[in-house]
Amino acid sequence: VRFNRLTIVGTTGIAVVIAGCFGGTANGEPPDTATCYDLGSAKDNLMVASKPETARKAADTLEHYSPPDAVKAAIEHFVTTVGAQPSDPTLDANRSSIANWLKQICPMLNTY
Repeated sequence: VRFNRLTIVGTTGIAVVIAGCFGGTANGEPPDTATCYDLGSAKDNLMVASKPETARKAADTLEHYSPPDAVKAAIEHFVTTVGAQPSDPTLDANRSSIANWLKQICPMLNTY
């Protein structure tokens, strides 16, 4: 009986650790539909930002979901340029980086 209790306690402890590492919307579980649409809107707002504070707010929303480093760099690029600028030689690469990441975590989004 004691062994069974230890097994249950150990298994529960492992489950809690795993849930802490991977559980939660921003920590591994895919976002729900409403959140995905919010993320899509944040991406669009970042692209059309005309003020630094608008770009920063959109970037903060996206970065809350822990994008990979390359995507973070692309997001920060658009904060620095205050939105997508037609003359930007890295526009397509940075936009695609963000769009591909969003499509990966929110497959229902039309990210382009």
